[in-house]
Amino acid sequence: MAGIENKYNIVVVDDETYICSIVTEALSATDEYQIESFSNPKKALAYLEKNRVDLVLTDLVMGKYSGVDILEHAFSFHPDCIVILMTAHPTVNNAISVLRKGAYDYLVKPFKLETLKNAVQRGLKHQELARENAHLKEQVALYELAEAIDGSTSLDSILHLAVDTAKSVIGDGAVSVLIRDKKDSFPIPYLTKGEPGDSEANDFLKGTNDLCHNALLSSESQCTSKEIKDDKNQRLIRSLAAYPLVSRGEVIGLLNLIQDNRFSPLRPGQINLLSIIASKIASAIANNRLYEHLQSSYHKAIKALANSIEARDQYTRGHTDRVTVLADLIASRLNWPEEKRAELKMGCTLHDIGKIGVPDAILNKPGKLTREEQDIMRVHPLLGARIVEGIDYLQAAVPYILYHHEQYDGSGYPHGLAGDDIPIEGRLLAVADTYDAIVSRRPYRKGASPAKAIEELKKFKGKQFDPVIAEVLINAWEEGLIGQLNIYSDNEQEVLETA
Repeated sequence: MAGIENKYNIVVVDDETYICSIVTEALSATDEYQIESFSNPKKALAYLEKNRVDLVLTDLVMGKYSGVDILEHAFSFHPDCIVILMTAHPTVNNAISVLRKGAYDYLVKPFKLETLKNAVQRGLKHQELARENAHLKEQVALYELAEAIDGSTSLDSILHLAVDTAKSVIGDGAVSVLIRDKKDSFPIPYLTKGEPGDSEANDFLKGTNDLCHNALLSSESQCTSKEIKDDKNQRLIRSLAAYPLVSRGEVIGLLNLIQDNRFSPLRPGQINLLSIIASKIASAIANNRLYEHLQSSYHKAIKALANSIEARDQYTRGHTDRVTVLADLIASRLNWPEEKRAELKMGCTLHDIGKIGVPDAILNKPGKLTREEQDIMRVHPLLGARIVEGIDYLQAAVPYILYHHEQYDGSGYPHGLAGDDIPIEGRLLAVADTYDAIVSRRPYRKGASPAKAIEELKKFKGKQFDPVIAEVLINAWEEGLIGQLNIYSDNEQEVLETA
């Protein structure tokens, strides 16, 4: 005999008792079915609310109740159950109506018992395939999650996908991810999805629950379930699961899940899937931290390289930092996304890296450069691009390095590009670079006032500068935003404030 938990749960509803008896007897020939029959539709409705059901056989007309009432009630509590309607008064309209509402089949009384058995078997087979398909979708979701982790450096997008995947596993419920910012610190909620509903659920999702503490201390998942009442005093089974996010033996966070189900706690298959998702989340967090560490190391190396160039030229110290801040101000007002602004900061930091190949005598010459010296200086964008060539991480900096001396009318260097043929990175940096060059001291002249720099931008926008980008910086200065950046020395800042 199959165990009760392995049987299909079938409900038979018909206001004629002898029909219930005949159907029950016919289906009882196999031990695969657990059958409950009701000649009182009201009792059947109550049973559907409190018990797991796989298939419903119901008469269509039962006094004040209808088989459609049974069908709709069954689907509201058991979305994947199979419903088969029976009737002695068939019409085409009735058949079409119930099939459109989701009924699997429509049997006309009197029917052969073999016909009944075949309909039930087909319905349960259909249900089994649907459930297998749902399981397959969960597997596909796990695969997509793994692919996302391998192909993305955005922790936020990965965690949103992971939490959505976890929610699809548990169905109705809530999920949270908590991350430790330091070793042994208390995990901080990073992302929560779903409606927790009550204080216990809220505390659990925030990690302030004994189950969460146990998961952190033991480095092992903690699951529990209990009966609760909903706001309509209906019985629910609440499942709580806390999964430690473990990387290299260290707990770096928690994946917390809460499910309120009318009929069962989390199943072993669900628990296993959630464990896999937790391991994927841990990998994503660890990879993100490694990526950020590598980024930080790269940025420090880039900054050191830029500083080494500025150290050779006493008149341009701080130029890179100031230009970076000005360029980022422009980018923010152009609504550039964060990722592109991060690339901008790297490009601005490296934009003059080619000057490493320019002799000190030219860099620090107190007078104007000769034609030959200018030609040497004009090579620095090409040299800079060659320096970073082959370093994948630095490729986003190339447009800033190579094109920041191109001019909008085509009279710039090194390629003499014009208008929109100049990458926008070069056009933007040219505006910020020129503003800072005008207000900063040079070996051959004192720095001009900010008002003079703005006058130059206005005079040459559409000629030397992209008119849209130049106008953005002009407007920012007129609104007093450049002075608020505090990127110039006290004397320069005084000029800014009084200009």
